[in-house]
Amino acid sequence: MKSRTILAAAALAAALSVTATVSAQPDETRYARYDFQKLMKSFDSSLRSDVPGIVESTIYNLVEYKSFFPEREYARLVRSLDDVARTTSDSTIAYKASLAGMYLSYGSRIDDTSVFTPYDHETAFKVAAEQLEKKFLLSRASE
Repeated sequence: MKSRTILAAAALAAALSVTATVSAQPDETRYARYDFQKLMKSFDSSLRSDVPGIVESTIYNLVEYKSFFPEREYARLVRSLDDVARTTSDSTIAYKASLAGMYLSYGSRIDDTSVFTPYDHETAFKVAAEQLEKKFLLSRASE
């Protein structure tokens, strides 16, 4: 049990370090220097963490990454997000995972990058939800 606590603390410290480093850099350059495949593996691994804060931060980082690189392939992470949404007992994380999965599948670039701030993740989720809502409502109205 003690080793799990130490491992969780180390994982949390690593995630916070990456988040702090990423947040300190301007817009697309935050992620541009990372190898895409390695970053996707890291995101996937972090989504399976036992620490809710790591999972929630990873979901936010995925929304931000998709906004900067909408043309990339996210199918593997969409499946991971769906798993998180189905299996977590935390309703906030379940909602955010479900929303992020839909955003990775159907969303596009969020033009206002000011929504991506390290201290207010909810704004980014709100903008992503609004973008999806407009997309789906407009597609229904034009049928």
